[in-house]
This record gives sequence, C-alpha cells and structure tokens, in this order.
Amino acid sequence: MRKPGTSDKGDLRRLAQAIVDRPLKESTIAEYTRVAARMGDMHWYEYALNQRLCRRTAVVARYAWRRNMAHRLLSVLREIDHEHDSDKRRSLRHVMALYAQQLYAPQPSYQLDVSTKAKKQSKRSSLNGLPIDWRVLLLAKLKSADRLAAAVLILTGCRPAELRKGVHVRRVGASLEFIIQGAKVSDLTGAGQPERILLINANAILGEEINKLLLKKISLEGDEMVIQDTGQNRAFEKRLSRAAKRAGLSGISAYSLRHQFSADLKGEAEPDQVSLALGQVSRRSRKRYGHAKQRRSGAGGLLISVQATRELRGGESSYGFGAGASVSKYDEHDWGF
Repeated sequence: MRKPGTSDKGDLRRLAQAIVDRPLKESTIAEYTRVAARMGDMHWYEYALNQRLCRRTAVVARYAWRRNMAHRLLSVLREIDHEHDSDKRRSLRHVMALYAQQLYAPQPSYQLDVSTKAKKQSKRSSLNGLPIDWRVLLLAKLKSADRLAAAVLILTGCRPAELRKGVHVRRVGASLEFIIQGAKVSDLTGAGQPERILLINANAILGEEINKLLLKKISLEGDEMVIQDTGQNRAFEKRLSRAAKRAGLSGISAYSLRHQFSADLKGEAEPDQVSLALGQVSRRSRKRYGHAKQRRSGAGGLLISVQATRELRGGESSYGFGAGASVSKYDEHDWGF
C-alpha cells in the first residue's frame, strides 16, 4: 500500500488500524498505555531528551507514542464521519492532517548525550564514615513495630517498594530464606527480576540482634511469615530516616541499607550473585550500589545462595546462577534508530 497523503481518509484509517491491531502481548499493550499517559502530548523524542532516557527505554517511548497517535487518528476519523457541521468537519480534518503528518514523518535518531546527563547524588556516599555497627544502632532507635521490616531491608537489600509488596520469610535450619517479588520489573523491556529467592546467613551481620529478632518472631509464626510495609505515603521510610538521625547517622535512608547490603556482598560474593541478589538483570547495574571498601558485615558468608527468574544480560558469565531466560520483545519491532 502506498504511503497515504494527509487527506486520504481511507488509507489513513487502514494504516492507523494496522498499527492498533498489531498482535502484541497484553503486558506490552499495558506498558505502552502507561508510557503514553506519562508522555501526554509530548513527542516521544522530546520526552526522551527531557527525561534523559537510555536508548532501550527510548524505544519503548517511541512505540508507545506511535500506537497512541494511531488511536488518536482513528478517533478523529470517527468524529469526521459523524460530524455534519462543515466548519467543525474542516477543523477536524485539520487535526487529522496534523496527526497523520506526525505519525508518518521520518523519526529522528535518538542518542543521549552522556556529557550532559545530570550526575545523581548516590545514596552509597551516605555509608562513608559510618561506625561498623551502624545498622544495629539504627535498629535500637526504631520502634519495635518497625524493626522486623528494617531487618528485612538489612538482610536482603530489597527495595522499599518490594517490602511494600510483602517479603515471604522462612526458617531453613539456622538460616533464613527470603522470597522477594521484584519492583522495577517490565515484561516489555525485560528489566528487573520478577522474583528472587535469597538464602541468608543472618549471623553474618554484626552482632546477634538482627538474627535473634527475626528467628524469634518467625518461630512464633510457625517458622514462616510474610513481612510487609503496609503504611501509606512511605511513612515507614520516613520513620527510619528519623530514627537514623536520632542515632547520629546523618543522611541515612532505607536505600542506604540496600547500598550496604551490596557493599557487603562485593567483599565476598561472585559478581553475578550480587546482581541477582539485588534483583537486577543487567550486570552493569550493580556498579551503582555500594563499594567493596564500604563492607561492614561481620563473620562473612552473608549470602548462601540466590535464585532469580531471569538470566543476566551484559556479557558472558561462567557463574551459572539464575534460572529462566528472558526474550526481548524488541524483536517484534524495527528499531529505526
């Protein structure tokens, strides 16, 4: 079929409908819808530059925008079909032409200029200069109702958003098994680990306070339970930061515990284990969390084992950890840039 002109209603309708009807998984359509809602009336390229998106995420924005524009074009065409007022029809045809022009115009090539990318203030810097037992000091300043949730953050390095989903904890001998439902997970991009299972040696953390706290509570619950942050508006995270200040630990947040967990693992575990334990798919992402020189675990051997849903990306590895394979949905598309 030839490329339509901006006034060829029949061709425009057929091509727009072909975009909308393209067979996609429900999860892909849902992701496109969410991204399109975030972009609003912005062109995908403008949005990608404004948000400093990586190339992979910019691909999502481009195809979400394209599908959304096809929906808009079909909507205007339906309005034209049912409008009898000549002035309104003329106005609608003008909108139709604008949508068609945007939809079928050659799209710019996107490449983020890393030299202009704003440098983020990393929470890992909050670990510098802390006492070796700072997590124990933090627990002591928390209210008793918050200590279990904090202990999960300490022992697993999970994200606060994952704690809000609920973390399943089970006693396995003298160790603890944690099943974590991932946050920052996308079926569209293959990002994040939908689920990971960590077997943790709680005694490896400084002192016995954390180990005793969890084991005692779990024993009372029949050796397994779900620990969850059920508060609103991140109230638990705010209480944790205030408790840190009371303990004389400035700049500490829930994410500081994630950075500390990563730093501890980097001092003892294989690199791929660190990535999987943090719930990541990209091997490069672990570089953002903690440094080995910031390690503060005690006896060593914190992480006994880790399993995750998806295999790691970003170079070959001989470690062999992780289960399952992730197939990128971008195979469905012509990237075009």
